[in-house]
Amino acid sequence: SPSSSFITMESYYRRSTRTFTYQKDCILSPIISSITFGGIFAGIDAVQGVPLAQAFSPRMLGRYMGGIYVYNVVQCPMEAIHGRQSLLHNVMAAGMLGYVGVSRGVLGVPFVDPTFTYRYPQVSAPMLAFMIYGGIAGALSAFGGKPL
Repeated sequence: SPSSSFITMESYYRRSTRTFTYQKDCILSPIISSITFGGIFAGIDAVQGVPLAQAFSPRMLGRYMGGIYVYNVVQCPMEAIHGRQSLLHNVMAAGMLGYVGVSRGVLGVPFVDPTFTYRYPQVSAPMLAFMIYGGIAGALSAFGGKPL
């Protein structure tokens, strides 16, 4: 039948994640998209008024490209351990990167009033970043059809 040649989302997410080939592809396949979207994010910076020399500096491009690549690659061992893809892996990967980025002063916490951590001192900025960045990744993964 003609529809049998198409890969469904369900069959895509049900592939075996424990094979060497899958793990190799998991590590290598995000390279091109990381370069592409790193350049797009640097371009967005330039459109928002950041000087071109700063927006497209090796440091900023490397930060964007590297962050996107690490976000994707951090999920590979989680998929191998659990034997499948899950949006929880996206939540953990983005949450961990948000936590580390805010802890090191490289990222800010989006969508939250800066005085939040003063009003609620039991919630640190890195903890808040984990929740926000992880929540964004989880929502986008769910919209993309990734299973829980």
